[in-house]
Amino acid sequence: MTAGCSVNPAANHATAFGQVDPSEFRQPLPEPALWPASDAPSSTSVLSQVASSIRTAQFQITGTEMAPRVQGQIGAQVYHVDGALTTKGPALELQPWNDPAWSVGREADIDGRGDFVLVGSTIYVRGNTFSEWQTITGGDPYWGVFADINPALWQADSNAPVLGEASIDGSRAWVLQLANRFGLQFKAWIREKDGYPLRYTASWFNAKGMTYYVNALYRRFNSAVQIAPPDMLNRGVANPGAPVALPSGSVTVTDVEFDCSGTASRRPARGDKLVLVTLAFVDTGPGEVSVSPGAWRLYGDGVEAAVPVDTGSPALLRAQTLNPGDRVSGAVAFEVPEDAYQLLVVGHLVGATAVMSAGLPMLPNGTLPCA
Repeated sequence: MTAGCSVNPAANHATAFGQVDPSEFRQPLPEPALWPASDAPSSTSVLSQVASSIRTAQFQITGTEMAPRVQGQIGAQVYHVDGALTTKGPALELQPWNDPAWSVGREADIDGRGDFVLVGSTIYVRGNTFSEWQTITGGDPYWGVFADINPALWQADSNAPVLGEASIDGSRAWVLQLANRFGLQFKAWIREKDGYPLRYTASWFNAKGMTYYVNALYRRFNSAVQIAPPDMLNRGVANPGAPVALPSGSVTVTDVEFDCSGTASRRPARGDKLVLVTLAFVDTGPGEVSVSPGAWRLYGDGVEAAVPVDTGSPALLRAQTLNPGDRVSGAVAFEVPEDAYQLLVVGHLVGATAVMSAGLPMLPNGTLPCA
């Protein structure tokens, strides 16, 4: 998960070389003051009210996660991520975590989906938006911390206590301490007047016993939310020369080059260059292969979802349909900043999402290709 989670630019760092600052592991969202309540209902009664009052909700997580430090130390950093849930199903989806690898300061979004999806009893996770989905069906203590944000999974027995009352944004709330099926304890704050959940807090520990937190604050109850399983069409990032399987053939990146001059009909703007990604399609049957240059986008190094441009070159790939035994090769052109090198090209094709490396040769530091 760490690979897919955020890096907060203001995250704490070690105070001395080779050491981790203990303050990194503090709860980033302090709990509201708790006071005893002699007339508190049972936790079973409170959760029954939750089940009858909420169908959908949106939320934001403020949590801490593992972060590398010098000399192999593992510290902590704060992240924020939005999400939505439905209690029928149940279903839950987290939006992509922030990712510092992109100069825009967040993870690229190639399909409008998050990197964690719960539908029924199946959890779908991926390292980032370019990665292949993995499924977890037998339960997982770590990912269960996020799945448990959905109140549909909350259960109480006769021993589950109502800890007392608290105030959140001026509303009185019951504070429950519950445990999931793995025995992990968490707290839930339930608004007394209507049974809406207001907050969820859980913690988990690394191998050295350091504490990390997951806090969810709920909002926008019973609005329209639909969460379907991901399409599973992405098989992960393929390197140049490695074919990506299609239902009736394959596509391969055979060449990547930059062009500072362009053509008479399309020249790159000042400070930009053209990136030419040559794609080779093969139809091995039994059906047709649809070739569409407009299905491709370019990402990376400050480039997010760049669309193809028509340079007028006869070498460009043209829209067409291949039959079994057909082959075609052509370039798709993108205009990007001169210093863009670490690139990925993504094609949303029929029956497959092709994600392929399109990195360009690196020049000496400070050297631009079109200078």
